[in-house]
Amino acid sequence: MPAPLPTLIPGEHLLGQYQVTIARYTLSGWTSTVPPLNAAITNFRLILQPQTRRPYAPASIPSTYIVKVCDVLLDHRPAMFISLKTGHRLYLFAWWSQGETLADALRAMLTSPIGSTSFHHQLRHADVERIIRFISRL
Repeated sequence: MPAPLPTLIPGEHLLGQYQVTIARYTLSGWTSTVPPLNAAITNFRLILQPQTRRPYAPASIPSTYIVKVCDVLLDHRPAMFISLKTGHRLYLFAWWSQGETLADALRAMLTSPIGSTSFHHQLRHADVERIIRFISRL
């Protein structure tokens, strides 16, 4: 069941909701991290939120900070590679989706015109650091 969405701003609409896991390389190959993340893709941003009992504020990555999106195979498993302007790289395994595939929704987000004056095109460093700290503790 999809997680509740964070509040969308005027002009923003949902392209898809997904359950994903961060793929991490270990000595035994690529593994999925636990817990999974709820990923919501809108025409403006990628929103990631851990699925835990304890509530966490979502990390919001504006489309303008995503440099590259590629389908990749990690140990014969389909995955997504996302490169950010900050130099961070995300590898995601998608488990279920509503609507388009994860790759299609990310590409649609990147080609969507950013037309809302109320959307701030800044990636908050604290959001990236918070999700990195969370993933590092897994």
